[in-house]
Amino acid sequence: MNILKKGFNFLSTIVLICIMGFLLIAAPLVAGYKPVMVLSGSMEPTFHVGSVIYYKQAPFANINVGDPITFYAGEDGAMVTHRVIEKNEQTQEFTTQGDANETADPNPVPYSRVAGKATSFCIPYAGYYVSYGRQLPMIVLMGAILVMNIVIDSLYPDEKDKKKKAEDGN
Repeated sequence: MNILKKGFNFLSTIVLICIMGFLLIAAPLVAGYKPVMVLSGSMEPTFHVGSVIYYKQAPFANINVGDPITFYAGEDGAMVTHRVIEKNEQTQEFTTQGDANETADPNPVPYSRVAGKATSFCIPYAGYYVSYGRQLPMIVLMGAILVMNIVIDSLYPDEKDKKKKAEDGN
């Protein structure tokens, strides 16, 4: 039983480290920054595929040519992050282009479709980590490992725990 207990203690430690990783990735939410995963190479080399980038709501006046913005594209509401290459003050629209693209995006982006201004900070490959960790089987597995660890610890206490209980009982 000792090997099983050590095994679940080890797995529980890994699960807790994973949870801490998710919390660190989500921490900027406290300051109003929202994470989004980079799904295509259109912003290479600035933002690599699989990275997590952050954006924050910004007034129209604070978005300038050269700024990357995250916006809702198309009818499906997919989010895209591209760089502003032209700003139209009168129509409140932006012309955008991915850093790796040779041409500008075909449709201007109205300010009403802008989710926010993207930061230059990104966490490479963290998007894969988050995407994998959000799957139901992975959540269930991590929860099961933690529950099993608690059950095994309560059923088979360490010798130190047994001694402490005996001393407390006297």
